[in-house]
Amino acid sequence: MPHGPADHQMPPPQHGGRPLTPPPHGREATLLPPDEAGHRGSPDSTAFMCPHCEAVLSNPAAAQCDNCLRPLRQQAPVLRVVFPSGELKISVGQHLVLGRDAGQSPVASTFTQYDNVSRRHSTVWLDPSGTAWVRDEGSTNGTFVNGERLPRGVEAPLRDGDQLRLAADVTGTVQLA
Repeated sequence: MPHGPADHQMPPPQHGGRPLTPPPHGREATLLPPDEAGHRGSPDSTAFMCPHCEAVLSNPAAAQCDNCLRPLRQQAPVLRVVFPSGELKISVGQHLVLGRDAGQSPVASTFTQYDNVSRRHSTVWLDPSGTAWVRDEGSTNGTFVNGERLPRGVEAPLRDGDQLRLAADVTGTVQLA
């Protein structure tokens, strides 16, 4: 029986005893290639990626991405609001009522000297994504973010460096770390 070209199968091209494969693309490009001994660079064989631009990080402990220059979070975020009468610290998932009533606000002592701050003035919190929020709880004299009064019950995001004011007298600086 004669053999035609279809009867002969060519072995895949090889390099160093290993078959050549096309270069990976997309998320597959984040896999670390095996070294010449055939071992992977890390036990799970996945490189660390920037959560913003998905670039492979050359240094997983870096504070910022070399590609997009955005900060890389290494620990759980914390919201701090620094008022003249005290600093408040809020962790992810924690809601903190700001006001003068110790029965409703665990930080009431921070505001007792200010008569124009309501007993239950506003609430601040940090959601699981690390975004800080504030909501006015129907205060008499208002909650302000960077000079803009919040309508009652409206949730507004807070950013690092924002000014959070309760009534006319108490202004705190937002710090996200």
